[in-house]
Amino acid sequence: MDEKNIKFPKHACQFCGCERKLVETLIDDEFFWDDVDKMYQPNKFMDNFEHTGNDRCAECDEKWSGL
Repeated sequence: MDEKNIKFPKHACQFCGCERKLVETLIDDEFFWDDVDKMYQPNKFMDNFEHTGNDRCAECDEKWSGL
């Protein structure tokens, strides 16, 4: 039996064809000390994040190979 080379779109995972990727980020959220509850409370959540450069396929968990 002949094996065929499966070609996926360039933007998709080249291992499984999935079009969803997971992007790892570092997020900085600010917390303040609440004297009443004696614990840190979130001071709103910010959209301040940095991409680490690590991407992986959401389906097969391989390192992202698409565009």
